[in-house]
Amino acid sequence: MVRELEGVTDLERHLRHYQLGIKGSTKKTDNKLALSQSREFLLSYLLILHLVHRLDRETSGILLMGRTKDSVSHLQWLFSNTNNAKSSCKAWNDACEATHQRYWALVIGTPKEKEGVIHAPLSKVLMNDGKTERVMLAHHSSIEPHQEAVTEYRVLGPMINGCSWIELRPLTYRKHQLRVHCAEALGTPIVGDYKYGWLVHSRWKQMARVDMEPTTGKPYKLRRPEGLDVQKGSVLSKVPLLHLNCRELVLPNIAKFLHVLGKSSEELHPSLSLQPDILRFVATMPNHMRISWNLMSSYLV
Repeated sequence: MVRELEGVTDLERHLRHYQLGIKGSTKKTDNKLALSQSREFLLSYLLILHLVHRLDRETSGILLMGRTKDSVSHLQWLFSNTNNAKSSCKAWNDACEATHQRYWALVIGTPKEKEGVIHAPLSKVLMNDGKTERVMLAHHSSIEPHQEAVTEYRVLGPMINGCSWIELRPLTYRKHQLRVHCAEALGTPIVGDYKYGWLVHSRWKQMARVDMEPTTGKPYKLRRPEGLDVQKGSVLSKVPLLHLNCRELVLPNIAKFLHVLGKSSEELHPSLSLQPDILRFVATMPNHMRISWNLMSSYLV
């Protein structure tokens, strides 16, 4: 299971390296070279893997897929409602309770409270063109259909150049939930989110290059990811990319529990019995976010 999930992570990273849509994307890549380079890799995986959850096209980070129908169904239950996946096995139930995703985001402004829980239901509306769909905070009305949406958040540091890093933990999994909660509930749109933060971005001012370290006055050298010489998409850019990253994923070790759940007639393999009940995966940030993080953290040294 660990090896399979590592393969899934590699697949997701490969797809996003070539800017290929995962699911629900409205834009298609025109990069024929990217498609040809990805073809062999995709064919070896996509025929046997199934999506468990989604990431927006511009969002980076961990994407979870499963190989078997049983593993996919149990994982999808976890992402819809933890209680649906529970059984009489205490270890499995404890692992279900521990399941979560954590995102890191750079937002414009800073929330009024350093941490909290956002309870703000969402509605989908069709725009005037009859084609574009937009997610909005739902007004409490019996007429307007809506979905419950809950997000925990925590501010990671002080506001620098008008922006703050925050951690987001969705307790429900709705389309564009984090982006709408940041923009409309907290009033702090995510950097690079032009759909839900267009007005704020119309006044966006790119971060100035730093020649001197602000606290010591010594010459400052920007810490870039190794081998990267440009700042495209970071806070140094006039048009920053979306700064939202699925940073961490914690979930039960499905392979270890399938026999407990009655989904496998085979006895538990000795190697699986030595594995942990809970698996934790951490993703690296994409280059544009890493540059923004390094640059802004330099003010805190």
